[in-house]
Amino acid sequence: MTMNKRILYLIEQAGMLLDMPRTHVRNLGNNTPDTIASHCYHVSVIAYVLARMEGLTHEGGLRAMAMGTLHDLAEARTGDADFVAKHYLELDEGRAVRDQFADLPFGEDLLGMMNEYETRESLVAKCAKDADILAQMYVEWLLAWRGNKLAEAWLDGDMQHRVPYLRTESARQVAAAMRESNPHEWWWDEFVSRGADYKRLNGER
Repeated sequence: MTMNKRILYLIEQAGMLLDMPRTHVRNLGNNTPDTIASHCYHVSVIAYVLARMEGLTHEGGLRAMAMGTLHDLAEARTGDADFVAKHYLELDEGRAVRDQFADLPFGEDLLGMMNEYETRESLVAKCAKDADILAQMYVEWLLAWRGNKLAEAWLDGDMQHRVPYLRTESARQVAAAMRESNPHEWWWDEFVSRGADYKRLNGER
């Protein structure tokens, strides 16, 4: 495959997301680093997990992961509109995606995958969308544990108004597990509850 400038331009647009903070950072009044790119990374991991929990193959999980990675790529062109702004703006993300993938030798493949994501009909797409919601809830959950009252209110609202409408049972299970846990339970369970190496922790050999 020969190189063309459109390939470079796609890489540049993905790179822009590294420096684009998500609007919730402003709205929740905190300085926690959370860019569109970091959000997409987290979505991609959660999407794979949900896909496997739902019985999809490794290949299906990778497709869900790819959807999660690219699901907000259009925001390199449209920006990230928050909940309030979406009541007034009409962003043509479909056009943005079509323009991003135009004249790429593999553009039709990417466009087909993102069209699948937007229609939410396949189980892969449902897992990817549920992952998008859970990734946002994770940030709220993390900040709530850090004492952010606004984030706590957002999380309570999402538990009440978004979780019942998640598209997969696996996503609802993850949300319930989050509610009963804390963002640092993983390392406490693995390195403390199961038997901490106190000699190592105290500098003894």
